[in-house]
Amino acid sequence: MSISFIVTSYNIAPYVGQCLDSLRRCLQPGDQVILVDDGSTDATDEVVRQFAAAGSGPEVEWTAVWLGTNTIGGVGIPGNIGLNHVRRDTVFFVDGDDYLIPDAFLRARADYEANPTDICLTDYLEYDDQKRQTKSPADAHRWDGLNRTMSLEETRLAALAMIAVPWRKFYRAEFLRDHRIRFPEGDFFFEDNPFHWQVCTLAKSIAFSRIVICHHRINRPGQTMAPTGLELAAFFTHFRTIVSRLPTSRADLRQQAVRWLLGNMSWHIGRLKPAAMYGYAHQAQAALEQVSDMDWAAIAPEMMATATWHQATHLRAGGIWDVVDAWRVDALRGEQTRLLRSIDSQVREILRQTRASNNILQAKQAVEQFEALRGLMTEQAAIPNLSNDGKDG
Repeated sequence: MSISFIVTSYNIAPYVGQCLDSLRRCLQPGDQVILVDDGSTDATDEVVRQFAAAGSGPEVEWTAVWLGTNTIGGVGIPGNIGLNHVRRDTVFFVDGDDYLIPDAFLRARADYEANPTDICLTDYLEYDDQKRQTKSPADAHRWDGLNRTMSLEETRLAALAMIAVPWRKFYRAEFLRDHRIRFPEGDFFFEDNPFHWQVCTLAKSIAFSRIVICHHRINRPGQTMAPTGLELAAFFTHFRTIVSRLPTSRADLRQQAVRWLLGNMSWHIGRLKPAAMYGYAHQAQAALEQVSDMDWAAIAPEMMATATWHQATHLRAGGIWDVVDAWRVDALRGEQTRLLRSIDSQVREILRQTRASNNILQAKQAVEQFEALRGLMTEQAAIPNLSNDGKDG
C-alpha cells in the first residue's frame, strides 16, 4: 500500500522545514508527496525547494504545485488541487505548519495497511506556539466511548462527533474518487467541516486508531484558528451545505448536525468581537430557522442546560437583539475581569518593589489608588447575567 501525502502551505517559512523533515521519515518506497503552495510571499518556496532538491527518499515521487497567487478561502482550493494529483491508493493530508511523529505515524500506517477502510481517524496533540507546550484536543474525551462492538451507524456518529480536521485521517483514494468528494470552494474558511461530513456519511467502513501521530500547531501568527470576526459565520454556510447532503430519512444525522453547529457556536461566542456580533447573530438566525421543530425538540433534553441552547432558541424565535445584548454584556464582563486581574498583578508588583526599597508611604499611596480603581470597576461589573435567560450552564 502506498500513500499520496498532500501538503498545503501558505507563508509558513518558519515551520514548513520542520514539517517536511518529519514527513521525510514517514515515507516509504512508492509513496508520493504532493505539495501545493497557495501563493506564499515569504521564504516558504525556498525551504520547500531545498527539501525537493535533497530528495524525498528512494522511489518516492515528488509533485510540487505553485499557485502563484493566494486563492480565496482556506484549504479548499489547494486541497482539491492536491486531490487532482493523487496517484496512490491512500490519501493523507499534512498541514504545512504541523509536524508528524514518525515512529507513531508508521505504527498507525501499519495498522491501516493491515485493515484498510474508507477512512481511519487517528489522534493528535495541539502544540501551542506561544506557550511552547502540548495539550490534548477538545475531542480527546470521545475516544473513551469507542469500542469494537459498535455498529457502522454508531461508528459513523462517533466519527462525526470528532474534530473535522483532515490531517488526522487515512482516506482510501478510490472511495474519494468514486463519490467525487471535494472541499467546498468559496470566500470562507473551515472548509474541512463539510468535507469531513461528506466523507463520514458516505463511508462504508470507518476505523479508529488512538495513536498520536502529529502535533498540530496553534496560536501562531496568521493562523486560521485565530479569527474573532464575521468570518466565523462561515459555519452557517457549512451547516446548510452539510444538511442539504443528508438523506431525508436520517433524522439522527440531521440532529447530529445541529449538535455540531451548537458546539461550534459555543466556541465562537466567546471569541466574537462586538462589531461582528449582530452580523453573526443575523446569519445564525437564518441557519437555525431551517432546523425543524421535531429535530430541535429531539436534542432539547441533552442541550437545554447550556447557555448556547437558550441563545439559539431566542435566535430561532427572532430575538436577535436580545441575544446580541447578552453577548455584549458577557464580553464587557470578561474584559473587566481581565482588567481587574491586571490591576491585581500591578499591585503585587508595586508592593514587591516598594518593600525592596523600604518606601512604605509610596506603597500605601499606590495601593490605595489601585484599590479605589478596582472598587469602581468591580461595582460596574455587577451587571445581571443575561446570557442564558437566568439559568446557569
